[in-house]
Amino acid sequence: MVFVKPNNVDIFNAIRKNATIDYQRRVPKATQADVQDVIHNLLNYRPNLNEFIEALVNRIGMEIVKDVLWNNPLSKFKRGMLEWGDTIEEVNIGLVKANRYDPDRQYLEMEIFGRETPDVQSSFHQVNRQDFYKLSVAEPLLKRAFLSDYGLSNFVSKLMATPTTSDNWDEFLLMTSLFKEYYEAGGFFKVNVPDVAAITSDADDAKSLLRAVRQMGDTLMFPSTHYNASGMPVAAAKEDLELFTTPEAKAAMDVNALAAAFNVSYAEVDSRITVIPKENFGIEGAQAILSTREFFVVADQRLDTTSQPNPVGLHTNYFLHHWQVISASRFVPAILFTTEESTVIHIDDTPVTGVTVTGYTDGNGNAVTELKRGDKYQIVATADTEGVNNAVRYELDGAYSPRTYITQTGVLYVSVDEEATSIVVNVYAVDTPIPQLMATFTENVVGDIAEIWPTPKVIPDEDNDGLNEVIPEEPEFTETGVNTGSIKIPSVKGVQYKNGATNVNNGTVIDITAETTITAVARTGYEIATGATTSWTFLEGVA
Repeated sequence: MVFVKPNNVDIFNAIRKNATIDYQRRVPKATQADVQDVIHNLLNYRPNLNEFIEALVNRIGMEIVKDVLWNNPLSKFKRGMLEWGDTIEEVNIGLVKANRYDPDRQYLEMEIFGRETPDVQSSFHQVNRQDFYKLSVAEPLLKRAFLSDYGLSNFVSKLMATPTTSDNWDEFLLMTSLFKEYYEAGGFFKVNVPDVAAITSDADDAKSLLRAVRQMGDTLMFPSTHYNASGMPVAAAKEDLELFTTPEAKAAMDVNALAAAFNVSYAEVDSRITVIPKENFGIEGAQAILSTREFFVVADQRLDTTSQPNPVGLHTNYFLHHWQVISASRFVPAILFTTEESTVIHIDDTPVTGVTVTGYTDGNGNAVTELKRGDKYQIVATADTEGVNNAVRYELDGAYSPRTYITQTGVLYVSVDEEATSIVVNVYAVDTPIPQLMATFTENVVGDIAEIWPTPKVIPDEDNDGLNEVIPEEPEFTETGVNTGSIKIPSVKGVQYKNGATNVNNGTVIDITAETTITAVARTGYEIATGATTSWTFLEGVA
């Protein structure tokens, strides 16, 4: 857009349009023919002259200089006016951990009604710049401005040039100083690249820098705690990225390739790259910084002028006040491409230091001290760790049935055919280089055993002492000749048959030629039912 400089008549009428009623009554609307009458009315009535000068500086002056003076190239990152208060609060909310769903688990009141708050961090950015710039308007100089058609425009342009440019330049220096402050605080994630501004730099160096920029642009699309100063899980879309670089680095990189890196067209790429003189980075070896528009937390709290007339010197002093928040965000990705070594990512170790075990609960949430076959139980165990999960693994020991199992949420199912009279659960820490056994706890198993294979039947535990009652079956005897025969040992779960003092395996056939007595005893975990026969003699009386 071409700036059209207003002439004296335009300025007179613009001020009159927004002036007080008294001013409008005393000062007529100006035309090229009667402009001298307007000047005469102004100079001969002090209140009108004061109002004219005030409007000339505060309104017309600001309108003119903003189009003709040097502007801060970083002003596009400002966040507007801070209308209320003097502080900007910046809040970042982290992720919450996933919990494994288990339909068999008992979800008690803490899981259902308990509180689980995510990691929340806040930063408070307060007004930290309160500057003013002084300028004086002398009446003799103002009168000279009336002598040419464009005298007033030239007058306010020169008048406002120094303080306004000074303000913009100071703002630029303060904003660029944030880079060095951020660097010294360890906020940047550093990526090593060649010095593309060096005399020995070549096309391969520029390609290395460009490749690093493109790589990090793709990496930042995914949440990570590594690439921002707060250590929070943060991501950035490619279309939100901004590149701050030196003139030398920009000249070395392929602009077409940069456009692809930012997912924008060639025509748009310049709007995503901000060139900053190398000396204003203030970071030795810096080639570029990749972040987002939200890196800068800069907002104006006050930008206006005040005045004080000097009746002796016949001039008016004006004070341009600029109060701001000038800060940087900890919650955005911030990558520094530098000739220094790259940042090494360290993952904090949060080992399990112990396990707190309080036992088992049944389906009603009641604590139990023994496990009944055919029921499910919840292990109440908590890992002592600074990590975000329990980081433990459960393992069963001593269970015989393949249908007895434990889940990684601590649900233990004791199968109806479980022969073991006690079960051991071992708890291992798994976030250590070698899984470590942290706790062991044992509970007795009680209840009837149901034989599932090959012939389904139930072996009762009538006295509920954890020992199942078994009834031995009589061995099968077959006479094979005079004073000879064979004994077939039956297969009965929980029963051990003996030939004298020698154990005999189930299903064994024993050939005998003399009197032989077979006895039955209970195996571990079983007991002989009251009244059951436990001894049989064959070929009685045969020596």
